[in-house]
Amino acid sequence: MKAIIRPMTDLAKKMDEIEHFCITQSLPVYITKKGTGRLVVLGHENYENLISELEKFKEENELYKSLIQAAGESRRGESQDVNDVLDELDAELREREDGDREQQVSG
Repeated sequence: MKAIIRPMTDLAKKMDEIEHFCITQSLPVYITKKGTGRLVVLGHENYENLISELEKFKEENELYKSLIQAAGESRRGESQDVNDVLDELDAELREREDGDREQQVSG
C-alpha cells in the first residue's frame, strides 16, 4: 500500500490535501512529529472497513481455537455428544446475530 507521510503541521495547514488522500484516494496519511510517526489519518469508510475486518478475524480466531480444543479433547477421549455441541454453536450464533442487529440499530 502506498504511504503518504506528512508533518504534524500539515494537519492545520493542509487539511484539504490530507482529506483528499484519505477520502478520494482511500489512502492512509501518516503524521510525523520531529521525524517520528505519531498518528495515522484514515477516511471514515476505510476505518469502518478495517474494524469490520478485525472483528471477522477475531471471530475466525475464536472458531479455530474451539476447533483446536475440540480436536485435543477428542484425542484425549473427552468427546461431547454432537447434539450438545450443535446446541452450543446455535446459541453462540444467535448471540452474534443479536449483537449485530443491536450494533446496526445503534450505529
